[in-house]
Amino acid sequence: MIKFFRKIRYQLLGEGKTGKYLKYAIGEIVLVVIGILIALSINNWNENRKNSIEEKTILESLLENLKLSKIQSELLISEENSLKQSLIQILGIDSNSTKMNSKIISDSTFKNAAWELFSDQPTFNAYNNLKNTNKLSLIKNKNINEKFTELEFRQNKLNDILDDRLNVHQIRIDDILEKNINFIPLVKSNVPNINIENEPKNNYSQLLETKRVRNLLGMKLTLTQDVINSRENLDEEIKGLIILIEEELNEKK
Repeated sequence: MIKFFRKIRYQLLGEGKTGKYLKYAIGEIVLVVIGILIALSINNWNENRKNSIEEKTILESLLENLKLSKIQSELLISEENSLKQSLIQILGIDSNSTKMNSKIISDSTFKNAAWELFSDQPTFNAYNNLKNTNKLSLIKNKNINEKFTELEFRQNKLNDILDDRLNVHQIRIDDILEKNINFIPLVKSNVPNINIENEPKNNYSQLLETKRVRNLLGMKLTLTQDVINSRENLDEEIKGLIILIEEELNEKK
């Protein structure tokens, strides 16, 4: 093809047809430019196609991880609510029940309320891995990116509240278990083969009349409610992201 165009140029110059040569040269330049533009267009189309395929793969990975995170989130909220009810129960402040006595508050019930603490969070491995490799920029839907930013904010808020509760527990509430009760009977639920018949019984009813003990467990209760609220906010963000990504994937079908 190049030899063909060159032959035409030489022929036109040899015949002294300068005007026709210039027109031909301009036409040749236009053809070259059009060829370059077509090549660039094809290349851009191919890149966009590859990016679109990779974006879909990324969204599918995020969706799968978020669905798992939703299950984790719901389980953690359920555990926190159980802890909340245990605290309300031993404090005898349930609006539907009368004050509890020592016979009703078992070692396991008191242990669950005073000892239990949940610090886990839902995992977002797919998002964190993509963030570290700068792949999130392939997601074209700005709402999805904004939702992930909000998700991070909610997760950080939850982490702060969990840290606050943990600090209060380690510094103050664990002190009750160390100094105010015989902890050995509480071990029975974890080590069932031990013999606690000769161990002094704990009078939880009397212990829970102590202002300091009630206040510390009350602090744990209110911090646990804060944790539940924060976990539920995070759960809503997860739910919103799942819906957004599912809608985006449906549009790409």
